[in-house]
Amino acid sequence: MNRHLRSATAIAALSLSSQFVAFADPDAVETDRRLETVTVTTQKQEQTLIDVPINVSVTNQDLIDKLAADDIEDLGNFVPGLQVQAQSLNAPSYSLRGVVSDSGIPRVALFQNGVAVGNPGYGANLAIFDMERVEVVKGPQATLFGQGALVGGINFIQNRASLEGNSGAATLEAGDYSSVRAEGHYNWAINDTLALRVAGQLKQMDGYVPNTANSPDLMGQDTTAVRTALRWAPTDQLTADIFVNYQEDDSTGTQFTSGFFPVNGKVDPFGATAMNINPDQVRSKLGNDRELFYITSNIEYDINDAWSLTSLTDYRNLFSKEAWDSDGAAFNLLQFYQAQKANTFSQELRVNYDAGGKLTAFFGGNYFTIDNKAELRFSTDEAYAQSLFAPTLAGAAGLTVTEAQGYLALLGVPDAQNFGSFDTPLQYSALAALLMNQLVPLYGEHLEQSLSTDSRDTYDLFGDVTYAVSDRLKLTAGLRYTKEDISASTIGHALKTNPYLLGFGGLNGVTMQSTLLLSADTLDQLASASESTDGAFTWRLNAAYRVSDNINTWVAYGRGRRPEVLSASGANYSLIDAETLDNVEAGIFGRFFDDRLQMTSSVYYGQYKDFQTTRFDPINGVFITENSGNATQYGLEFDGQALVNDYVRLLATYAFTHSEYDKKDDNGNPLQFAGNKFRLSPEQSFSLAADITVPMGEHGEISIIPSYIWKSKHYFEDDNGFDYAADGNGGFIRIPEMYPDGTVVEESQDAYGVANLRVGFDAASQRWGAYVLGENIFDEEYLIDVGNTGGAFGLHTIIRGKPQMVKAGVYVKF
Repeated sequence: MNRHLRSATAIAALSLSSQFVAFADPDAVETDRRLETVTVTTQKQEQTLIDVPINVSVTNQDLIDKLAADDIEDLGNFVPGLQVQAQSLNAPSYSLRGVVSDSGIPRVALFQNGVAVGNPGYGANLAIFDMERVEVVKGPQATLFGQGALVGGINFIQNRASLEGNSGAATLEAGDYSSVRAEGHYNWAINDTLALRVAGQLKQMDGYVPNTANSPDLMGQDTTAVRTALRWAPTDQLTADIFVNYQEDDSTGTQFTSGFFPVNGKVDPFGATAMNINPDQVRSKLGNDRELFYITSNIEYDINDAWSLTSLTDYRNLFSKEAWDSDGAAFNLLQFYQAQKANTFSQELRVNYDAGGKLTAFFGGNYFTIDNKAELRFSTDEAYAQSLFAPTLAGAAGLTVTEAQGYLALLGVPDAQNFGSFDTPLQYSALAALLMNQLVPLYGEHLEQSLSTDSRDTYDLFGDVTYAVSDRLKLTAGLRYTKEDISASTIGHALKTNPYLLGFGGLNGVTMQSTLLLSADTLDQLASASESTDGAFTWRLNAAYRVSDNINTWVAYGRGRRPEVLSASGANYSLIDAETLDNVEAGIFGRFFDDRLQMTSSVYYGQYKDFQTTRFDPINGVFITENSGNATQYGLEFDGQALVNDYVRLLATYAFTHSEYDKKDDNGNPLQFAGNKFRLSPEQSFSLAADITVPMGEHGEISIIPSYIWKSKHYFEDDNGFDYAADGNGGFIRIPEMYPDGTVVEESQDAYGVANLRVGFDAASQRWGAYVLGENIFDEEYLIDVGNTGGAFGLHTIIRGKPQMVKAGVYVKF
């Protein structure tokens, strides 16, 4: 609490002092400096932000640098309603207005240069550098963004090559945890019609979570990214932009600190962890190798003064392999490895109409296809696995763990008292002794494999029309039709089984079955399914009323849709119904005080039907999707900035987000998660920042940029920390989740705040500068996740937030 007060007090003092400067100097407020006019392409055409009748937050590269928001997790802190949990490169969670997009088809549509990149999810976490801007659009926007724009979309728009001339820049930064970041770009105008832009980033950091086991410290990263952009404009009518992007990542792994197994004598999510890797996990260390290759073509042709044609073509090749330790302990219990490879292709053709009259419109079609292959490996030491499943195994024989220990001792099993122990686990099969009266040693290298595929072909037709009823009133209507063909398959293999049970057909010594996690129904048997879904419509209706040249208001109604998915259970697949959101919203955008104050604000209300949730099924060893019923959300968002004087700019965001499951479904049946809050959804959050400039005469200027982010209490899982059992009357009993020793799991994070500070010097020539950056300057301790894969087995693991870090950098422009 004291840290929060110190942070808020420091920022308030800076803000107030700058206001005092403005009042003390009468000439300071009479200046030509104004807030920049922002141009966006959210509605498939270039518009100033005030003309867009939806809630849009826009950030350019200059502001990204000043806020030190060079990854999506940090950038999300300054966008109202957006929460990002980038716990790993492979599994980022995007939560917009309380709705998380982290498995399957995204609810939050992610785009790069107008092309959907959210599916597959392991290709959605992109390096942020050399950006023209990032647009975050809130509310269902199916007409504007297909591919999962249930609750909104994020479009990362990189800089295009420019015909205006040659220029470049380079930045070098270093800091704590041996972090190094080098990035730069160069734009070459080859001639009047052809230009090339090349940009790159090298980003390295050692892990900030000490690991006492046989893998490096965790949460480290090594990224190499290269971007090229080519622009060809042979005539005034034709422009072609080609983007070729490549990114290679190598991480040291996500921290999964056990909430049950102590390290150095205690359980401490902010201390050292003990996460190991074994040879069956393929990699030499925990973490993720990932390669992303994208090539995108955007061709625009002006047919005449009113009509234009746009072709957007994209091909992507993605590869990832990741090893993780789900139990967070230094022994082999829940060890996983996953390799994935995907190819995607999309083609959009769009026609825009704008003759300068009352009517503007666009319509077109889109085709998207993805083919994804995955290998999932599970390895374990049977002795530790037997300790984990001891209560279930004893129960199968009609005994308690203590009673089973007694029976095993009577049967002459050595160290029978260790049945159920993790410190010194029993080395013999309890079931073999209890059911077969045989002494069978357990095996330390049990290994299972699941091979799966999934593919999706999506066909879209869309149109959007805006009509100016008067100089002040505009009406917009948009419609999208979507149809999909989907297929999936899976097959399992037991690669290593207990060699002491070979005479029984290749069993494990824990459950005396062929597999521990994988379904026996798919063991060496291919299970597959395919569906051609019914076509479905989504839409938006907007009315915008221009109060004045500087104030625009709007109301909107839209339907968003998350499409059907195939969910596996054993050898069977079921088609999970599409999830829909009906949302109404009212908002305002205004520029006041001679363009020195700007703000966007809106209120919204939405109803979800057939809300889809994804969970890990430890019985079948797969992630399954299921409908959890209906849900409701409503809230308020504010995003503003103000020029106090020529030297001080203030920025602020605020979001009130209420998102929770309804108590009953449409038929009046109680819902399992009745009244639960959505995961990663703080009810209140805000950010404050000040951009303060101190002139240094002919030498240049000093910039001081403090920022503060605050979030209220929130949960990490939709179950809100409870297990559920049927009450016999159609309802559910909530049982607090517990570790094996009976300790209740705390699956939430209390309110917290994080303060950052950047101090820099910019030379008067604007050719070079230097800065010092402090992130989490008061070293606030907070969590970003509790549960994870281990939570499905009662061994919840914990991921901490970033600790205090200090960095320094220099830049040059040429």
